[in-house]
Amino acid sequence: MNTKPTYDYIIGGAGLAGLTLAWQMLDNGLLQHKNLLMIDSNKKDSNDRTWSFWAKPEKWLNELPISKLWKNACVKGIDFDSIQSLHPYEYFKIEGIDYYEFVLKKLSKCTQVTIIQDFIISEDAERKIVKTQNGQYQFNSYFFKSYFMADELSSLKDPTKHFIWQHFLGWKIKTSLDYFDPETVTYMDMRVPEVKSGLSFGYLLPEKKNEALVEYTLFSAELWKKEEYENALKDYIEHTLNIKEYEIIEEEFNKIPMTNTVFEERNKSIIPIGTLAGTVKPSTGYSFVRNYQHIQLIIKSLKGENKRFSVANSKRFRFYDEVLMNVLVTGKSSGHEVFGRLYKGNPLPNLLKFLNEETSIWEDLIIMNTVPKWAFIKAVVEESPLAPKGGKLTDTK
Repeated sequence: MNTKPTYDYIIGGAGLAGLTLAWQMLDNGLLQHKNLLMIDSNKKDSNDRTWSFWAKPEKWLNELPISKLWKNACVKGIDFDSIQSLHPYEYFKIEGIDYYEFVLKKLSKCTQVTIIQDFIISEDAERKIVKTQNGQYQFNSYFFKSYFMADELSSLKDPTKHFIWQHFLGWKIKTSLDYFDPETVTYMDMRVPEVKSGLSFGYLLPEKKNEALVEYTLFSAELWKKEEYENALKDYIEHTLNIKEYEIIEEEFNKIPMTNTVFEERNKSIIPIGTLAGTVKPSTGYSFVRNYQHIQLIIKSLKGENKRFSVANSKRFRFYDEVLMNVLVTGKSSGHEVFGRLYKGNPLPNLLKFLNEETSIWEDLIIMNTVPKWAFIKAVVEESPLAPKGGKLTDTK
């Protein structure tokens, strides 16, 4: 196997984490005297995903190719329907293809960056070599790894942690009549059949009065067959939203692991990034802002400002996430009951602040006072460091 030219840095995977890291390395002057290789098996020339997230309107967001933002959000259940201002937050949407083009255009102007389409087979931390189907590449400093093989996922799971999926099917639809309020995102609509040991809900990102991304989403350990998602989404559109005539413009079908497991730790010169490093918030499945924050830590480390490459995690909020997942996966309380009480008992901006891990302990206690108490008390006991290892998982599969 031929050895290719040596690079200072190699990034494995041109997804959200890999592209953001390459962009930030370029913008921070880290590639002026060093070269970077990015390897991905796909061309990144299709709109294969949508990133949506809430954030305060800060400076770093101004440059992003945001296709739509909302200042209001709606939450719905069988016995409640609430539209609220998100202030001081806004809800942003970025199309996958727009982000790919945004970053790749920047990288294409830098002679220090090389991008190839290839499939990575393995990496060697000792020899600083990355092997692909078509060759092998040497690196001097770091290999940033954002991928894992699909068949490796089960072996990467931590048996002492809860593991569930956020899995969903979304259709961008165009309707014959005006059905949507383009100024209000439907953050969670629980007027759908409940699922056992998890949470099910509808989700709407309206772009126009007659055009929206509509998703059927699940938080659960068990994945479905695609036709089951299709049937559930069709039922939600036609019977819950009462939309009879519509055209499917695009489809989004994906799954996101929601767990406090960090799939891979740093291995000498190999640095995990993205989902692999634990940037997905376990209780929500959101990762865009957390990913950006992790990249900023890496940039500071590369500049010599610190030596930290791992995701910054709060032990307090990691514990909260474990407790919530315990409640859901063990069926101590239904997802609709938990989230229904949260939305009815708290202003939505307060919950977003909590999910951003920005609240004080006093604010945490106010929010916790609205959830089913006995279910959460039992989960707290089971998730306590004093609980027997693995004992909390005996009633799950």
